[in-house]
Amino acid sequence: MGGRELGLRKETLDLLAAPAIPPARGFYDQCLKAEVQFSLGFMKPSAVWSFGSASASSFGSPGSGGSLGFADPVAAVGYAYVTSQMRGVLTGDPREVALRDALYSAIGTSSAATPVAA
Repeated sequence: MGGRELGLRKETLDLLAAPAIPPARGFYDQCLKAEVQFSLGFMKPSAVWSFGSASASSFGSPGSGGSLGFADPVAAVGYAYVTSQMRGVLTGDPREVALRDALYSAIGTSSAATPVAA
């Protein structure tokens, strides 16, 4: 919603919403064993790690056990899901996906939009 309450400038929000710039050796993350895109410390959606509306402007982070938090500037949504029961997934927990799909259905935007190219 503009970032005023957090003291964020428009330039910062524009950089967060911009596509991730690949590092010199590409987006492959050795710890996660997957193509992962980061920008300004936040994960960006990609073909492997999508969240939110899967728009390139979304940014956030999955967490251990199926938790997920992200901002979707296109849909004007801030979203957080925290579970009390750990699952063996980092992203795509069926409980979280159902909740996220219900949210986007209620606001009239699909969270299963075309994935962002890697």
